[in-house]
Amino acid sequence: MLELFRSRRRAIVWFVEASLLAMLVLAVAGVTVGWDHAIDRSHVMRAVVIALVVQGSLYYHGLYGPAPIRGMGTLFSTVMRALALAGAFLWLLFRLLPEGGGAQIWAYGLALGGAALVLPAWRTALARVAESARFRCTALVLGSGPLAHACVDAMRNYDAGLVYAGRLVPDGDPTRAEPDVLGTISDLTRIARERNIRHIVVGYTDRRHQFPADELISLKFQGVEIEEGVDFYERVTGQIFVRELRPSQIIFAHGFHVARRTLFLKRALDVFCATVGLVLAAPIMLLTAIAIRLDSRGPIFYSQERSGAFGRPFMIYKFRSMRVDAEADGKARWASEDDPRITRVGRFIRKTRIDELPQLWNVLVGEMSLVGPRPERPVFNAQLEKEIPYFKQRLYVKPGLTGYAQVRCRYGASMEDQLEKLQYDLFYIKTFSLWFDLSIMLDTVKVVLCRIGAR
Repeated sequence: MLELFRSRRRAIVWFVEASLLAMLVLAVAGVTVGWDHAIDRSHVMRAVVIALVVQGSLYYHGLYGPAPIRGMGTLFSTVMRALALAGAFLWLLFRLLPEGGGAQIWAYGLALGGAALVLPAWRTALARVAESARFRCTALVLGSGPLAHACVDAMRNYDAGLVYAGRLVPDGDPTRAEPDVLGTISDLTRIARERNIRHIVVGYTDRRHQFPADELISLKFQGVEIEEGVDFYERVTGQIFVRELRPSQIIFAHGFHVARRTLFLKRALDVFCATVGLVLAAPIMLLTAIAIRLDSRGPIFYSQERSGAFGRPFMIYKFRSMRVDAEADGKARWASEDDPRITRVGRFIRKTRIDELPQLWNVLVGEMSLVGPRPERPVFNAQLEKEIPYFKQRLYVKPGLTGYAQVRCRYGASMEDQLEKLQYDLFYIKTFSLWFDLSIMLDTVKVVLCRIGAR
């Protein structure tokens, strides 16, 4: 949820659309029940509730994500699904209210119908305006390595407010012939002037040779914004680019430090939510235990050693979702798509995350937190620490039942997947706050309902 407000552009759009929806509801109420009644306190409060519910549904359907929805057809169908879900929720809500009359419900339904026409048209017009040269800066990327290419992808695929002009590479670089390369570093001043460059991203870390310090300083004093590639990538994508991250960028960076008071409040939230969660989930857990017992032979629960904070081992508890001989050869392996080791009941409880409910006990006793990096097996940690830089730094906090990486990317079943998850985990550790935790918990509901990333 905090992803919405990390971007000033997306936050402004959110507030404008919330106001637009509330005014639309009041306008329809004014036409149907009269303007004197439409502006009384009860109708205004209902207009606010309707706007917030619709905005929540739009957010859960990806209308406020960092990557914009492209295509009128996709936009229209996404808005329709979001409004249908919001309409069903609001119908149930207003039917339960003592003053929820049928005429008012039809008026609010008519307002949602108007929103189905207004929102796609507004978004299309907004996209055209936002993509115009007046509202977007022309940007240039310096470099030819993985960081430079990652920054280019971020400009193209995320709402960065920039128009990508091209790249400049060092003299003699073998990528000089690539289509988006405009020239070499020595051409920086000329190309910046000719292309009216207003934003430059320095996308390479080896600056001992041919680093245009004087040119960049001169352009900065002329009003061109200069941004370090790792910082740009982190700001736009919400990930820390690990491949070219230097130790000094961690040592001297703001963040990667949590106050004792915040840790105390986080622990209090963990205990409260785990206690309430165990009580509310008890009926579901009982039915799950019966289904596992009837479906396949073996124990109901499954325990496995995982690495906790600072590498301390602990036993994690889950409902058994695989056959008892899943690792009969003694070799640890990640779950794969359509894994044949998963039982019939196991496939359902893994997709719905019911298999992880017993981990609330791990949270209650302090071995895990509600939010944090995914707890990995020690054998995988040892392997990943050799292959991926800074992987062991994710063990400096408690693992979580859910986490920023879990709600932003797919199940990690390869080195590349684990690298992507690490970039999210490090960003979470760097920018940790209770508000961040709460936003991840809200996003977890979306992940569970949409069955995103489960195997």
